[in-house]
Amino acid sequence: MGPLRGLRTEPERPRGSRLRRHLALALKEAREHPDRSPYGAVVVDEVQDLSLVGVRLLHALVGDAPDGLLLIGDGQQSVYPGGFRLSDAGVDIRGSRGQVLRVNYRNSKEILDAALAVVAEDAFEDLDGVRVPGRREVDLTYHDGHVVRVTEDTVEEHDRALLEALHAHARSGPARPWGDSAVLCPSWAALRHYQHLLTRAGIPVCPLEQYDGQPVDALKLGSYRRAKGLEFKHVHLPRHDAELHGGAPGSETVQERRELARSQLFVAMTRARDTLWLGSVRADREHRPPE
Repeated sequence: MGPLRGLRTEPERPRGSRLRRHLALALKEAREHPDRSPYGAVVVDEVQDLSLVGVRLLHALVGDAPDGLLLIGDGQQSVYPGGFRLSDAGVDIRGSRGQVLRVNYRNSKEILDAALAVVAEDAFEDLDGVRVPGRREVDLTYHDGHVVRVTEDTVEEHDRALLEALHAHARSGPARPWGDSAVLCPSWAALRHYQHLLTRAGIPVCPLEQYDGQPVDALKLGSYRRAKGLEFKHVHLPRHDAELHGGAPGSETVQERRELARSQLFVAMTRARDTLWLGSVRADREHRPPE
């Protein structure tokens, strides 16, 4: 099955049509030659961020074989626009075939409450097509995390406060003082700004695009989307609310964009284990358009 070799169904989801064409070709091949599939089972995490064609492809690789397809996902943590229902991909999870996981092993109540407050008003459609309230009941096993909120008058003051927080965590850290911290940003412009700020301050930086999960004494820097599936002892979100209210109110497109921004922020906030640092600039809040 040539088109399947080396194919990735979910990188940073390129905007072009090349990935979609490759997936369509691979799906056609898998459906025309089901006997050629070398896979006995397929396991997928973060399935909510795959495309519908991607899920159809993975389903085609194993068909309806017993225990052939395990899909794990959370519609509330979708970081890309669009979406699908598993039934659209021919996957039936009715009855005992679908289970809801309710235990959170990473976040404390304080951190999770802060994150859920961001998406509390955003009902979302989970993978089976059922609308679920934004604030859900979750069982927690970790209780030591806390939230730090910092609001400054200017970007310069805000960035100084960020550097102070990073140095404080480094001084109190173990043998790899920088390795436990991450700075996450919503946009490429913000990433470039904080890459320059951290480098100028002499702080070693490991971009998440280069992070392979091995211990490294460098602060992790990346986008909200790239941080998906990761966790860090200390997470810093500079100017975390600056992009939540862009665009003119009233437009359905603008509303969808705002909901996606809140979902991405929710994902970034829940990467934190011990400390969630939320930075704000007062001018960002004062210049918000009316809802």
